[in-house]
Amino acid sequence: MSKKITDTRLKRSVGRPRSETSRASILDAAYAFLRAKPISAISTVHIARKAGVSTATVYRWWSTKEALLLDAFLHTADHELVLKGEGSPLDRLKEYVLQVGRFFTGENGIVVARLLTAIQDNPLLRKEFLERVYSPRDKEFRAIVKEAIKKRQLPADTEVSVLLETIIGPLLTRLLMRHERIDESFVVSVFDRVVAGAIAKSAAGTAPRI
Repeated sequence: MSKKITDTRLKRSVGRPRSETSRASILDAAYAFLRAKPISAISTVHIARKAGVSTATVYRWWSTKEALLLDAFLHTADHELVLKGEGSPLDRLKEYVLQVGRFFTGENGIVVARLLTAIQDNPLLRKEFLERVYSPRDKEFRAIVKEAIKKRQLPADTEVSVLLETIIGPLLTRLLMRHERIDESFVVSVFDRVVAGAIAKSAAGTAPRI
């Protein structure tokens, strides 16, 4: 076997396989469209052209446009929203909420707003969003709040759903309605006030009546 043939085969074995490269290109193209256009204006054909692949290649991995767009979203979100495994539960929760606030800012925030708007009129997208985006993260949030309760950083009577919705609600209000920047000081203020309120409410409920 000649050295030239050996070198060529070696080069082909280095780096990502062609199929993986194509898949990454499709996800990048889909996310680029999510940043630029409403979901109703995005088509699988447009994504395939931008990625430089055929529509058959797209359908090899995704049976619907909705599944592809959510994978593209998760491909980005999973790298930027990471729950730490070490540290106190409340500190980890605060850092996670800060990550959410940063993610809601800029182009990623536009994508989130588009998804949250589109799921109101697209049952398939809503189902996929709830199952693959909302539910896993809600489970993570709830687990860390329950850990904080177990370690007595939060009162035993803390209403987990109310606590989380009261923390995330103001961020969504700024993102979807007021279109205001979600800066770190705002997120910290919301978080600290909600936690302090939960502790004060519990203390008031257990205080002896005079």
